[in-house]
Amino acid sequence: MAVKVHNVMQTNCDAGVLPTLTVITVVFNDKNGIARTIESVLEQDYPCINYVVIDGHSSDGSREIIKRYIGELDTFISECDDGVYDAMNKGIEYAKGEFLIFMNSGDVFASKDSVSSAMRFIERGRDHIVFGCWFRQTDTHRRLLCIPDLKKGLFNHQAVIYSRNIHKWHGAYANVKGLSTADYLFFATLLNSAAVTCKVIDTSIAIIDINGLSAGPQTLSQKYAIDFLCGRVGKIKLLMVLVAHPMYRRIKVFLGRML
Repeated sequence: MAVKVHNVMQTNCDAGVLPTLTVITVVFNDKNGIARTIESVLEQDYPCINYVVIDGHSSDGSREIIKRYIGELDTFISECDDGVYDAMNKGIEYAKGEFLIFMNSGDVFASKDSVSSAMRFIERGRDHIVFGCWFRQTDTHRRLLCIPDLKKGLFNHQAVIYSRNIHKWHGAYANVKGLSTADYLFFATLLNSAAVTCKVIDTSIAIIDINGLSAGPQTLSQKYAIDFLCGRVGKIKLLMVLVAHPMYRRIKVFLGRML
């Protein structure tokens, strides 16, 4: 099922005064988080937002929740897909904005002016990437502020706004079974590219769900493997991470139970 709704943007968007940002939300069986994410997007005070929601044919009631907001969405797709990155690539195909940001189910914007604050740093007509700050929210609702550090490969997809045009020449997100860091791979291979301008800003853009896809034990190992291929870490450090990381996870869980 594919449902498309086209809302009328404000005059300053139609006239090209402000760049349009496409916000893409990908969801599959997350009835507890999808409404929170959609409302966070709809509350943004930036007037030029094109909102795309891609559902992987959920069966837990998520689709019914999304339909409550159907009149406020620009595009809603609900159909089977080949995983989260396939769904994200599908969202890019339906995007109409010059710039993109992903706010997947369970994650929210940090405040109602997160988009407008971040879009002030956008320069039209250039292929560039803006890396903002984000909060990691724990199960106890504590929030830890995270600041991007490109040299260390520290950034979060939900706090990145970038030119949609980049996908035309750099390609889509890799959709490989078992790969949970295709978004990191995409941006990591662009950090040293002369074709794009990377900019770090101190604006807090997102609050992320730490129990999402990237929370798996394989993610850190994949990240270091990508950094090794990009020349940012050495072979010894990579080997240490590959050997020690599973044990680190077990120790961390054990200590968490003890404290």
